[in-house]
Amino acid sequence: MPVYNVEKYLNRCVDSVLNQRFQDFEIILINDGSTDKSGIICDEYARQDHRIKVIHKKNARVAAARNDGIKMARGTYVSFIDSDDWIEPEMFQVMVSKAEEFKLDFIMCDYKKKSDYFEDKRTQPIRGGYYSREDIKNELFQCLIMFEHIEFPPTISNWVCLFNLHFLLENNLLYDEDIHYCEDSLFGSKVMYHAKDFYYLKNQHYYNYFYNPNSTTNTYNEKKWNSYLKINQRLTEYFGDASEFDFSRQIKVNLLYFTLNALGQLKYAKYNAEERKDIIKEIMSHPKVKEMFKSFKTPSVPIGLNIAILLIKYRRVKLYNTLILR
Repeated sequence: MPVYNVEKYLNRCVDSVLNQRFQDFEIILINDGSTDKSGIICDEYARQDHRIKVIHKKNARVAAARNDGIKMARGTYVSFIDSDDWIEPEMFQVMVSKAEEFKLDFIMCDYKKKSDYFEDKRTQPIRGGYYSREDIKNELFQCLIMFEHIEFPPTISNWVCLFNLHFLLENNLLYDEDIHYCEDSLFGSKVMYHAKDFYYLKNQHYYNYFYNPNSTTNTYNEKKWNSYLKINQRLTEYFGDASEFDFSRQIKVNLLYFTLNALGQLKYAKYNAEERKDIIKEIMSHPKVKEMFKSFKTPSVPIGLNIAILLIKYRRVKLYNTLILR
């Protein structure tokens, strides 16, 4: 559990694990350089329960914290929980039981997206149940990196998954620590690519994701755009020469998603009109974005999204700024 300045939510998160019906676990709290009382709260939990271990470290972001947890873990399975979220009491009992029944590499449930004002149950557009290696190849490789309708793959939210620790270590499945945004997407695709089997607990919403509309993750910054480009490059390096499946189109759709995402976030960023147009032009004119559109058939998407894609393709900065970001 990566912990960074979450004193307001940390008790709710840790308590939701301690209140699990399944009790044979360890909790590893990675205090990632918090400047509030989060570190003190972590230490208090460790004093109260011998199953809780705490690491205090200089801030290195979520990917590094999760890697620390993987390397420290001593159990059969490992799960990641963001410290402002919480889980339902039956989550680990159900997931561990199913993982043991099928000897799974990993298993995934669904989640509820929550704020102080709404609750939205989320599920993935794939079937529930057991997937063999052949099932994964035949049904999930086609959306391993991206769905054709420009959405992230089923494994985008790593915190709804329970992983076999030996499987992760055997395949050297760790997070890229120099990627600080959307690190789940790359890790999840690698996990599914290597898995010999998988189980999806469809419509079983055991994880509660707390959505903060004021989060900086919803606004544009240059570091985020560079992280998006880095993820796409890593996907190209990892899957570009895969012999079992041609992932080249999904890699392009991934970059299209990131381009749309970065441009869309400008709507909420604090830039004046000229600064925003300069950033739009820079993104649209990026060599990787221009290269993406070569021999690329636009996905079948709603007309509004299709217009946005065409404006990017032909680098219509003023029109994009007026029509899409108004």
